Formats: sequence, structure tokens, C-alpha cells
Amino acid sequence: MKVTARVIFLLVIMNLILSAQINIKSKTIDGEDIQLMELVKNGPVLINFWATWCQPCKAEMKHLKALYDKYSEKGLTIIGFNLDSPKSVAKVKSFVSSQELKYPIVLDTNSEIFNKFSGQVMPYSILFNTDGNIVFKHTGYLPGDEDRLENEILKLLN
Repeated sequence: MKVTARVIFLLVIMNLILSAQINIKSKTIDGEDIQLMELVKNGPVLINFWATWCQPCKAEMKHLKALYDKYSEKGLTIIGFNLDSPKSVAKVKSFVSSQELKYPIVLDTNSEIFNKFSGQVMPYSILFNTDGNIVFKHTGYLPGDEDRLENEILKLLN
């Protein structure tokens, strides 16, 4: 009986931790309010942590843009979380505009959200299913990584 009670207690605690982790509310660089818990109800959500000075991030970004263009109408949401310093806000906006990124970008200049998801290396991508569960994580970028990510997205869209 004690073992069952402990298991139930641990499951409840884990659920609370995960719920707190995903319940992120923020504003995009365009001033739009976003709430991760609401977005996952509409389809899979990919969050991607990046910076303008991160070369692997820039290399990966063109593939994220292509994935967004290809699957956003089928329910995929992508949110970019930029980790540049607060002094670089204008540079971030200029970069996003030059790359013609259509998905929302959030400034995480103090790395608060990055740290909530135990981020250590960029780029760092996390894919959530419609239940809000993390189904895929990936750090760094090498050519071909985008194919694996696309396969994970397709599993959720089909």
C-alpha cells in the first residue's frame, strides 16, 4: 500500500512539474501574446532556441522556415526563442525580417525559458504533441538533422 501511495505521489508531482514547464506565457517581438498550453491544443508545437551569433542556429533556421511553410496549414506551430542580449533587440528584429521568418519569435534575453527546459546548447529544439508532452528534443545542428525532425513532425500530423 505504501509503495502504491508513493508511486501515485511521484506521478502527481511529475505531472505538476511538466505542466508548470509547458505553461509558458510570453510576448513575441511583434507584441503578440502567446501561451504554449493554448497552442498545443491546435496541433504539434516546435520551440527552437537560437541566437543571431550562433552559426549552427542560422544554418538550421532555413530548414525550420521550410518546415513551417510546408506544415503550418496542417497544424504545425513553430516558435523561435531568441537568446541574444537585451541590447540586440533591433538586430534580432532586423535578422528575422531579412530571413522572412513567418513564425513567431520571442525574446528570451535572460534565458529564463531556455533554462526551464534545461537548455545547454543551441540550437535547441523541443517538439510537443497535442497533449503537451515532449516527444522529441534535439541540440545542435548538422545537415540532415532536418529530415529527422520532419519525420517526427509527420508522425504527429498523421
